[in-house]
Amino acid sequence: ILLNSKIILAQEFSAYDLLKSCNNYKGWIENKFQSPVDQQLLFNMGKCQGIMETTGKIMSTLCVEKKRNVNINKQLAANLQGIRTVSLVREYVSVASSIGNIQKYSAQSLLTQILSKKWPCN
Repeated sequence: ILLNSKIILAQEFSAYDLLKSCNNYKGWIENKFQSPVDQQLLFNMGKCQGIMETTGKIMSTLCVEKKRNVNINKQLAANLQGIRTVSLVREYVSVASSIGNIQKYSAQSLLTQILSKKWPCN
């Protein structure tokens, strides 16, 4: 169990790394996919997209469960019905870019904070 938890902690993505990957993803989309990308950049943009989509689905599901009177922390749920991945990326890049000392945050914790504030679950 200890080994598994060390592996999980070692693999945790930092908020700064997610910001770099998502900033590249956002720029690539805004340039209508015309910017040249190498394999590493494409891989990192895929991480951004994957984290956004997975986190968005989890937070949407938790929002539905929260409405059923399940005791779920409001910071873990967001009403993301109809919200596109690129909107999540833009919001994350916009907010995360303005945070000083972003290195102290994990990607997951900062992302859930940002999404739950922008699209709160009512």
